[in-house]
Amino acid sequence: MAVYLIPCPIDHEGMANLPQRTLHILHQTTHFVVERAKTARHFIKDSGHPQPISSLMIVEINDQQTDWKKEVSTWLQSGVDIGVISEAGCPGIADPGAEVVALAHQLGQKVVPLVGPSSIFLALMASGFSGQHFSFHGYLPNKKNELVQVLKKLEKDIHQGHTHIFMETPYRNGFMLETLCQSLQPNTLLCVACDLNNVEEDIKTQPVKLWEKENFTKYHKRPAIYLIGK
Repeated sequence: MAVYLIPCPIDHEGMANLPQRTLHILHQTTHFVVERAKTARHFIKDSGHPQPISSLMIVEINDQQTDWKKEVSTWLQSGVDIGVISEAGCPGIADPGAEVVALAHQLGQKVVPLVGPSSIFLALMASGFSGQHFSFHGYLPNKKNELVQVLKKLEKDIHQGHTHIFMETPYRNGFMLETLCQSLQPNTLLCVACDLNNVEEDIKTQPVKLWEKENFTKYHKRPAIYLIGK
Protein backbone atom coordinates (compact mmCIF):
# COMPACT_ATOMS: atom_id res chain seq x y z
CA MET A 1 0.00 0.00 0.00
CA ALA A 2 0.99 3.63 -0.36
CA VAL A 3 0.01 7.19 0.47
CA TYR A 4 -0.44 8.97 -2.86
CA LEU A 5 -0.13 12.75 -2.97
CA ILE A 6 -2.68 13.61 -5.66
CA PRO A 7 -2.54 17.14 -7.15
CA CYS A 8 -5.80 18.71 -8.22
CA PRO A 9 -6.45 21.62 -10.60
CA ILE A 10 -5.74 25.11 -9.30
CA ASP A 11 -8.56 26.30 -11.54
CA HIS A 12 -11.89 24.67 -12.41
CA GLU A 13 -10.83 24.44 -16.08
CA GLY A 14 -7.55 22.68 -15.28
CA MET A 15 -8.54 19.00 -15.30
CA ALA A 16 -6.82 18.53 -18.68
CA ASN A 17 -3.51 19.51 -17.04
CA LEU A 18 -3.42 16.36 -14.91
CA PRO A 19 -1.32 13.47 -16.28
CA GLN A 20 -2.99 10.15 -17.04
CA ARG A 21 -0.98 8.35 -14.34
CA THR A 22 -2.24 10.76 -11.71
CA LEU A 23 -5.84 10.25 -12.85
CA HIS A 24 -5.35 6.47 -13.04
CA ILE A 25 -4.17 6.26 -9.44
CA LEU A 26 -6.94 8.61 -8.33
CA HIS A 27 -9.52 6.28 -9.92
CA GLN A 28 -7.99 3.23 -8.20
CA THR A 29 -8.18 4.88 -4.78
CA THR A 30 -11.17 4.71 -2.42
CA HIS A 31 -9.78 6.27 0.78
CA PHE A 32 -8.93 9.97 0.84
CA VAL A 33 -7.62 12.52 3.31
CA VAL A 34 -8.45 16.01 2.09
CA GLU A 35 -8.15 19.66 3.02
CA ARG A 36 -11.82 20.38 2.28
CA ALA A 37 -14.31 17.57 1.71
CA LYS A 38 -16.76 19.49 -0.49
CA THR A 39 -14.07 20.63 -2.92
CA ALA A 40 -12.46 17.17 -3.00
CA ARG A 41 -15.77 15.47 -3.80
CA HIS A 42 -16.33 17.82 -6.75
CA PHE A 43 -12.81 17.14 -8.04
CA ILE A 44 -13.09 13.37 -7.68
CA LYS A 45 -16.48 13.32 -9.40
CA ASP A 46 -15.36 15.63 -12.24
CA SER A 47 -12.30 13.44 -12.82
CA GLY A 48 -14.58 10.55 -13.78
CA HIS A 49 -13.97 8.32 -10.76
CA PRO A 50 -15.63 4.95 -11.54
CA GLN A 51 -17.20 4.54 -8.10
CA PRO A 52 -20.11 6.53 -6.62
CA ILE A 53 -18.77 9.37 -4.50
CA SER A 54 -21.01 8.26 -1.62
CA SER A 55 -19.14 4.93 -1.47
CA LEU A 56 -15.72 6.55 -0.97
CA MET A 57 -14.11 7.10 2.40
CA ILE A 58 -13.24 10.80 2.76
CA VAL A 59 -11.78 12.33 5.90
CA GLU A 60 -11.19 16.07 6.21
CA ILE A 61 -7.98 17.20 7.89
CA ASN A 62 -8.77 18.93 11.20
CA ASP A 63 -12.39 17.81 10.92
CA GLN A 64 -13.96 18.81 14.25
CA GLN A 65 -16.33 15.83 14.07
CA THR A 66 -13.63 13.20 13.55
CA ASP A 67 -10.31 12.24 15.11
CA TRP A 68 -8.83 12.11 11.61
CA LYS A 69 -5.35 11.07 12.68
CA LYS A 70 -6.70 8.04 14.51
CA GLU A 71 -8.86 7.07 11.53
CA VAL A 72 -6.05 7.55 9.01
CA SER A 73 -3.66 5.57 11.21
CA THR A 74 -6.15 2.70 11.12
CA TRP A 75 -6.29 2.92 7.32
CA LEU A 76 -2.49 2.96 7.06
CA GLN A 77 -2.17 -0.09 9.26
CA SER A 78 -4.92 -1.99 7.41
CA GLY A 79 -3.05 -1.91 4.10
CA VAL A 80 -5.31 0.29 1.93
CA ASP A 81 -4.03 2.91 -0.50
CA ILE A 82 -4.73 6.48 0.59
CA GLY A 83 -4.98 9.58 -1.56
CA VAL A 84 -4.17 13.02 -0.14
CA ILE A 85 -5.87 15.95 -1.89
CA SER A 86 -5.30 19.67 -1.35
CA GLU A 87 -7.83 22.45 -1.81
CA ALA A 88 -5.93 23.37 -4.98
CA GLY A 89 -2.63 22.26 -6.47
CA CYS A 90 -0.12 19.94 -4.83
CA PRO A 91 -0.81 18.47 -1.38
CA GLY A 92 1.95 19.10 1.13
CA ILE A 93 3.07 22.36 -0.52
CA ALA A 94 1.81 25.22 1.70
CA ASP A 95 -0.93 22.77 2.64
CA PRO A 96 -2.02 20.77 5.72
CA GLY A 97 -1.56 17.55 3.74
CA ALA A 98 2.00 17.61 5.07
CA GLU A 99 0.57 16.34 8.38
CA VAL A 100 -0.69 13.21 6.65
CA VAL A 101 2.69 12.65 5.02
CA ALA A 102 4.46 13.05 8.37
CA LEU A 103 2.07 10.50 9.91
CA ALA A 104 2.77 8.05 7.08
CA HIS A 105 6.53 8.34 7.62
CA GLN A 106 6.10 7.83 11.36
CA LEU A 107 4.26 4.59 10.65
CA GLY A 108 6.83 3.47 8.09
CA GLN A 109 4.48 3.66 5.10
CA LYS A 110 5.40 4.36 1.49
CA VAL A 111 4.74 7.91 0.23
CA VAL A 112 4.33 8.57 -3.52
CA PRO A 113 4.17 12.17 -4.86
CA LEU A 114 2.30 12.45 -8.17
CA VAL A 115 2.73 15.01 -10.93
CA GLY A 116 0.38 17.98 -11.17
CA PRO A 117 0.14 21.78 -10.96
CA SER A 118 1.48 23.97 -8.16
CA SER A 119 0.78 27.70 -8.37
CA ILE A 120 3.91 28.44 -6.35
CA PHE A 121 6.27 26.58 -8.67
CA LEU A 122 4.50 27.63 -11.85
CA ALA A 123 4.89 31.26 -10.79
CA LEU A 124 8.58 30.76 -9.96
CA MET A 125 9.20 29.06 -13.31
CA ALA A 126 7.59 31.95 -15.19
CA SER A 127 9.11 34.81 -13.17
CA GLY A 128 12.63 34.81 -14.55
CA PHE A 129 13.96 34.92 -10.98
CA SER A 130 16.40 32.55 -9.31
CA GLY A 131 15.09 29.03 -8.81
CA GLN A 132 18.26 28.07 -6.92
CA HIS A 133 17.54 30.11 -3.79
CA PHE A 134 13.95 30.97 -2.96
CA SER A 135 11.52 31.14 -0.06
CA PHE A 136 7.74 30.89 0.09
CA HIS A 137 6.21 32.99 2.86
CA GLY A 138 2.50 32.27 2.46
CA TYR A 139 0.41 35.27 3.55
CA LEU A 140 2.30 38.33 4.75
CA PRO A 141 0.96 40.61 7.55
CA ASN A 142 -2.36 42.27 6.66
CA LYS A 143 -1.67 45.47 8.59
CA LYS A 144 0.05 47.99 6.34
CA ASN A 145 2.78 49.16 8.69
CA GLU A 146 3.81 45.57 9.46
CA LEU A 147 3.59 44.60 5.78
CA VAL A 148 5.86 47.50 4.75
CA GLN A 149 8.51 46.40 7.26
CA VAL A 150 8.43 42.80 6.01
CA LEU A 151 8.63 43.82 2.36
CA LYS A 152 11.64 46.06 3.00
CA LYS A 153 13.36 43.23 4.85
CA LEU A 154 12.69 40.76 2.01
CA GLU A 155 13.92 43.28 -0.55
CA LYS A 156 17.38 43.37 1.06
CA ASP A 157 17.72 39.63 0.40
CA ILE A 158 17.11 39.71 -3.35
CA HIS A 159 20.47 41.39 -3.98
CA GLN A 160 22.05 38.13 -2.85
CA GLY A 161 20.13 36.30 -5.57
CA HIS A 162 17.31 35.12 -3.31
CA THR A 163 13.73 35.01 -4.65
CA HIS A 164 10.82 35.67 -2.28
CA ILE A 165 7.36 34.30 -3.03
CA PHE A 166 4.11 35.14 -1.24
CA MET A 167 0.38 35.40 -1.77
CA GLU A 168 -2.63 37.52 -0.85
CA THR A 169 -6.38 37.07 -0.58
CA PRO A 170 -7.71 37.87 -4.10
CA TYR A 171 -9.95 40.75 -2.97
CA ARG A 172 -6.89 42.44 -1.39
CA ASN A 173 -4.73 42.39 -4.53
CA GLY A 174 -5.14 46.13 -5.02
CA PHE A 175 -3.97 46.81 -1.47
CA MET A 176 -0.97 44.50 -1.93
CA LEU A 177 0.08 46.07 -5.23
CA GLU A 178 -0.25 49.60 -3.85
CA THR A 179 1.80 48.70 -0.78
CA LEU A 180 4.47 46.97 -2.87
CA CYS A 181 4.85 50.07 -5.03
CA GLN A 182 5.05 52.33 -1.99
CA SER A 183 7.52 50.11 -0.11
CA LEU A 184 10.01 48.80 -2.67
CA GLN A 185 12.74 50.57 -4.62
CA PRO A 186 11.76 51.71 -8.16
CA ASN A 187 14.13 49.26 -9.88
CA THR A 188 13.23 46.23 -7.78
CA LEU A 189 11.71 43.55 -9.99
CA LEU A 190 8.21 42.37 -9.10
CA CYS A 191 6.39 39.46 -10.74
CA VAL A 192 2.63 38.97 -10.44
CA ALA A 193 1.37 35.60 -11.67
CA CYS A 194 -2.42 35.71 -11.91
CA ASP A 195 -5.02 33.04 -12.78
CA LEU A 196 -2.38 30.36 -13.30
CA ASN A 197 -3.41 27.37 -15.44
CA ASN A 198 -6.45 29.33 -16.61
CA VAL A 199 -7.34 30.72 -20.03
CA GLU A 200 -7.14 34.16 -18.34
CA GLU A 201 -3.58 33.49 -17.12
CA ASP A 202 -1.57 36.71 -16.80
CA ILE A 203 2.10 36.68 -15.73
CA LYS A 204 4.24 39.82 -15.76
CA THR A 205 7.69 40.69 -14.38
CA GLN A 206 8.82 44.30 -14.45
CA PRO A 207 10.38 46.98 -12.21
CA VAL A 208 8.25 48.55 -9.51
CA LYS A 209 8.41 51.91 -11.31
CA LEU A 210 6.48 50.35 -14.20
CA TRP A 211 4.00 48.60 -11.91
CA GLU A 212 3.09 52.04 -10.54
CA LYS A 213 1.58 52.82 -13.95
CA GLU A 214 -0.62 49.68 -14.04
CA ASN A 215 -4.37 49.59 -13.45
CA PHE A 216 -4.59 47.49 -10.29
CA THR A 217 -8.37 47.03 -10.54
CA LYS A 218 -7.90 44.37 -13.22
CA TYR A 219 -6.42 42.08 -10.55
CA HIS A 220 -9.40 42.38 -8.19
CA LYS A 221 -10.63 38.99 -6.94
CA ARG A 222 -8.20 37.07 -9.19
CA PRO A 223 -5.93 34.47 -7.50
CA ALA A 224 -2.34 35.67 -7.70
CA ILE A 225 1.17 34.77 -6.59
CA TYR A 226 3.71 37.55 -5.94
CA LEU A 227 7.47 37.31 -6.34
CA ILE A 228 10.31 39.76 -5.86
CA GLY A 229 13.79 39.01 -7.13
CA LYS A 230 16.48 39.95 -9.63
